[in-house]
Amino acid sequence: MKKILIVGILAFAMIASAGLVSAGTTVDTFWNGVGIFDTHFNAGDDATSDFWTSGNAISGEWHTTVTPNTQYPYMNVDSVTTEVKSSVGNGFMKYKFTRDDSYGSYGPAGQESYTFIDTVGTGDFAWRSTSNYASLKSCNYGWQASGQMQATGNQEIIHTFGTVSEWAGIHVLADATTSISDMSETSNSGGYTFGKGCGCYTNANVDITGSGTFDLSAYADNSITTQTGGITTDGFLNIHSAFNNGFHYNNFALSGN
Repeated sequence: MKKILIVGILAFAMIASAGLVSAGTTVDTFWNGVGIFDTHFNAGDDATSDFWTSGNAISGEWHTTVTPNTQYPYMNVDSVTTEVKSSVGNGFMKYKFTRDDSYGSYGPAGQESYTFIDTVGTGDFAWRSTSNYASLKSCNYGWQASGQMQATGNQEIIHTFGTVSEWAGIHVLADATTSISDMSETSNSGGYTFGKGCGCYTNANVDITGSGTFDLSAYADNSITTQTGGITTDGFLNIHSAFNNGFHYNNFALSGN
């Protein structure tokens, strides 16, 4: 039976759990206070989930469930889901979920969802990641459909999805009020989607009031196609804006392979 390692550390707010549990288990963690909290979840060799936060005010919840693949046990790859909702004042939040295992024809593992929010102000983050033998997906419908990444004040927001070789990401540097909706992302042996997928309607928007810079970047070996704007290319795509009075991007969704 696979074993899952959980490590939680929190200074000045609460004590988190640490130990080994078996597959088919849900782990729930909550925090509220001042200081530093981080948690690390290793679902055997199938997936790794990590979260860090520090600030003058931190609060949130973190849930991870490991579900054995009883339908196809010979694949030896469990399904792993992590759900996070977190807030910070004058500090940062960092989230990383990595799909570490796959099965045969479904392509190599290594897909990762990563988010970093750092602000002299307030920040909010809500996310759900699920990995299994075939893919890594971020299906936020039913968890939080809009505004998954938000910040006020002097801020940096980074969000990326994909592998080392094929990926897409958003980068915001601003003194502003920012809200990013990114409801769905998917990956499989045929490529990836960014800002869409999971069988859901597309909800991929950026609203920034203030000044700063915005970048949407993507890389794919064969083709990148935007859902709006009519862009099809290969290699590296970058959409950049430097603004003084605000920025809005309606539907940044794209796909790559």
